[in-house]
Amino acid sequence: MSLRTPFIALVLAFAHATGAKADLVVYDDALRNAFQDYSYGGGSDFANPAPAHAGTRSIRLTGNAYNAVSFFHAGAFSFAQYAGLRFWVHGGSAGGQRLTLALQNGGNLASVALNGYIAGGAPAANTWREVTVPIATIPSLAALGQFDRIDIQSDDAGAQPAVYFDDVVLTGAVVDRIFADGFDGGGTPAANGLVVDHDVPIDGLSGDRFTWRDSANQPRVAVLAHNDGGTGTGGTHGGELREFRYQVGGATRIVKATDGSFGGFGYVVSHPANEANDHCTGEGDPSSLGHFTPGSFQRVFEGRHHAIFRFRQNYPRYCTRLLPPERHDLPVTIDWVFSTGRDHPLWSVTWDLSGVPVDRLEDDARGPYGQMRIDGAASDGARAQIAGVAWGDYYRFVSTSNPVTFGSGWSWNQPNAIPYVKLWTSTVDATMGLVQTRTIRQQDAGGYWGQGLWGKTSANGNGCDDPGSIYPMPCDYNWPFQSINYELYGGATQNARLAWGTNFGFLGQAQYRIRGNSAYGGGALALPGDPTASGWPKKSYATWIVLGTHGADPVGAQVRDVETIQNLALTATVGSVAMQGPSGVADANPATYQPAGYDGVLGALAFQAAANRLDANVAVGAGTLSHPLVIVRGYSGALPATVKLGGAMLVRDVDYFPSLRAGSSELWLTLNRDLSGASNRLEIAP
Repeated sequence: MSLRTPFIALVLAFAHATGAKADLVVYDDALRNAFQDYSYGGGSDFANPAPAHAGTRSIRLTGNAYNAVSFFHAGAFSFAQYAGLRFWVHGGSAGGQRLTLALQNGGNLASVALNGYIAGGAPAANTWREVTVPIATIPSLAALGQFDRIDIQSDDAGAQPAVYFDDVVLTGAVVDRIFADGFDGGGTPAANGLVVDHDVPIDGLSGDRFTWRDSANQPRVAVLAHNDGGTGTGGTHGGELREFRYQVGGATRIVKATDGSFGGFGYVVSHPANEANDHCTGEGDPSSLGHFTPGSFQRVFEGRHHAIFRFRQNYPRYCTRLLPPERHDLPVTIDWVFSTGRDHPLWSVTWDLSGVPVDRLEDDARGPYGQMRIDGAASDGARAQIAGVAWGDYYRFVSTSNPVTFGSGWSWNQPNAIPYVKLWTSTVDATMGLVQTRTIRQQDAGGYWGQGLWGKTSANGNGCDDPGSIYPMPCDYNWPFQSINYELYGGATQNARLAWGTNFGFLGQAQYRIRGNSAYGGGALALPGDPTASGWPKKSYATWIVLGTHGADPVGAQVRDVETIQNLALTATVGSVAMQGPSGVADANPATYQPAGYDGVLGALAFQAAANRLDANVAVGAGTLSHPLVIVRGYSGALPATVKLGGAMLVRDVDYFPSLRAGSSELWLTLNRDLSGASNRLEIAP
């Protein structure tokens, strides 16, 4: 029997689901939950001893004339019950097998090429790879109505090398997602499209899971815990990243939140300049962790290849600059942006101080903040030691001995333009960091007294010479970006705490010093001539959240990408280059783009369409721009019929990844290309 039957793709939209269902195991060493072996064509073995992904057995299929492994269940399942199929595949000694996945109901079937859901595009030799197939992406489901059988078929008329399957599960998290493809003219959902699973369980909370393909066409997954009232592991109320997955050498690295109160990543924290004084109400921690304050969330945008997820909360501030002490709850808005073809989520925040009298607060901002097991360790105790730390404010700092301790050498003597901070491990090749979307002169970042050590190295003397705290590294309170500076008193640490940083007064002051110390909080290095900026009534900034292998230096690559953006010259002969946009995700006040056409809130190149058309050029003055996100405003209707780059026609979902944000009349498009040189003509036509 062959599944190579042409089918007509039907648009499918699921109704809003109510609640989540537990995962249902199909196979793990043996068939489970009343599933039966309905395999056909021979060549299958459900008790294969090796290789096994977990346990002692797996399923072997030696391909021959469209034979298949098949699982049958006497009771049919509705499509509202299960979100997808998840399993592991091993390519044996050869790899590269072609496979088809089909669901059946009473002999009727819906099928899809399976290799597009496998990291790397096919089973890999001598390697287990995880496969997740959202059921909603399988065409022609509407004709089935339900399913009672799952087939994994050898998609070849001849023989194929043996391939192995293990840990087959129907995932029970409800997929409460409306695919934009049903409404934006995109046709059937893209096999490599971004998939959002709503209301999945994560660390005692409910969350949304985002699955997308990165710049190397490898799957990445981020799970964001909701912040609307639940309490999960570590006492958190959510509003943060709790799990992140990416591929390393054909295997999936799972980065989980650490145990305890600091676990998770992407929440806000703020400290008052006068925390030690008597201007605090005493109601709570003056530098409370933002994930202890519940709020609300919003699914702002879910498109074919792009998504925006928003958290809101009122973050409490208990200390004021002057007497009497007062409590102020600051509205905070955080957007997470995910894009097919791009590696790193974008985290963008607006702090709203408009309800607080100016100069009443003198606080810093340290979000995004938190702790993850950056090396993929299964438990806190198994984490690798932190090998090094680095950051960039006006100069680049890097520790120079492994593991990093207060006794480590360092250099802080290379000029820097793009703010960043990172940690890494070496026993496991892993890193995590943050990179700002704009230059430090466009948006200040980093705090405290770093300029006293700029241009120096540890060879110039100890970085900390305070009496009783003399050591080579900068004093713990002088790190411009908080990370492990309070974790090193016992020597090396396994803790991977990471945070952003700004100076005191960034939140609340009419004018604060963007370098050196704040005027009120101490002033020892508040040098004459230090530039100032306004910290009221709203403050916004954005950073990429970067995870990967330290050896590949993804933080450095993202820094170089933002440096390249500064040298862009955007022009348009049809349509126009956007010159302004909102100052932040919750600040509609217009900001002038620097350079013209670059939206630092979304990390995107912005244009305005003319009659749904754009003819533009991206001139790259120096460097290489990696897989840029392009947002075309004033665009309506269906996805474009024509997209060209340099005169060559591009293939949708292969050469570029489009989404329509209909409510904002925008076309979002990630180019699956790196741009360089003066001529990169982009043409878009309906």
